[in-house]
Amino acid sequence: MNKGYNTRQTLIAKIKDQHDEQSWEEFVRYYERYIYVVVADLGVPATDVEDVCQHILLVLWEKLPSFKYEPQKCKFRTWMNRVTFNCVSNYRRSSTSYKKRIQKLSDENVDGGLLETEIDQQMEKQWKQHMTQLALTNIVGSVSESALQCFEMFYKGLHVSEICEKLNLKENSAYVLRKRVLERLRIELIRLDDELS
Repeated sequence: MNKGYNTRQTLIAKIKDQHDEQSWEEFVRYYERYIYVVVADLGVPATDVEDVCQHILLVLWEKLPSFKYEPQKCKFRTWMNRVTFNCVSNYRRSSTSYKKRIQKLSDENVDGGLLETEIDQQMEKQWKQHMTQLALTNIVGSVSESALQCFEMFYKGLHVSEICEKLNLKENSAYVLRKRVLERLRIELIRLDDELS
């Protein structure tokens, strides 16, 4: 059995114990930012995003002891996304401003909600962005500073000649550095996906 699978199962098993604060903090560190972005992306007003996120984390904490991890049926992330979506839906139903907005849209004969598949697509997009940022943060110590700078410049769309001039590199070296970071990033994304999905 591979180590990533054990790590994921172990973290889930640990956070099912509601008295294991260290594991819960690790869970929050990995998932809170993702939940925050998804909640904001689902249209919760900026003034309420933090409160809704905290509510979602509380619901996850309450539901985790009864959660059965069966990776052959669905990923942990799928279950977490469903809890997140349900909490946001409940928030919307209870929000008077949301009711007023729905009424206005209804009066105008405009569809006020996103289709569930669109929401799933948004969540998947946010998950990929979250994982990429987390992976980049995790690889900082394992690649050189110049490789990271080179990669960031490529990512920002700078032409290779500009990058070489700014970093005093040969063109071939710039491509090698970018490839080195991409490979390390790919490995870290696979590890994180195995551990956190």
